[in-house]
Amino acid sequence: MALANITKSNLISQVWQNVYDILNSNLTDPKSRSKWIYAAFPSVRKGTADTYPCIIIESPDMSGENIIMGHSSRSYRWSIPISVYSTRMEDVDTIADDIINTLETNKGSLSTNNLYQFNVDSTPVMHTVIASQIVHEKRILVTVESVV
Repeated sequence: MALANITKSNLISQVWQNVYDILNSNLTDPKSRSKWIYAAFPSVRKGTADTYPCIIIESPDMSGENIIMGHSSRSYRWSIPISVYSTRMEDVDTIADDIINTLETNKGSLSTNNLYQFNVDSTPVMHTVIASQIVHEKRILVTVESVV
C-alpha cells in the first residue's frame, strides 16, 4: 500500500486512490477473485453470480472554502460513497463492517497523507433486482478534511 499526499493537483483522484489502496490492501474477497473493488459497477459481469459480492468506491464529492491562518489557504472536505453489493444479505453487513474497521484502523495512514477528520455514516440496506437476482446494497459515506 503506497498512499500519497493530497495536493492541489490531485484533489479528487488521490483521495479516491488512497481509500482504494487501503481497502484493496486489507480486505479479503470471500470468493478469492483477483478483483472485487471497483470505481464503477463492473458491466462486463453485471448480473452474473461471479459479480457478487463487490465493492464500489465512487468518485469523491468535494467542497472547499478559503481560510485565513496567518496566510490564505483552502480547507477541503471530501465525501466518498462506498457501496457493498451482494446477493446474500448477511454478506452486506459483514463486508460493510470490514470496510469501516479497515478504514478506522488505517486512519493514521490517511492523516499522514494530509487527510484528517475521518468520519463514517451508513444507510439502511436497499434491495433491487438485477438480471433476475435480488441484490442487496449498503452504502457507506466516508468524509475526510484537509487544508491544502
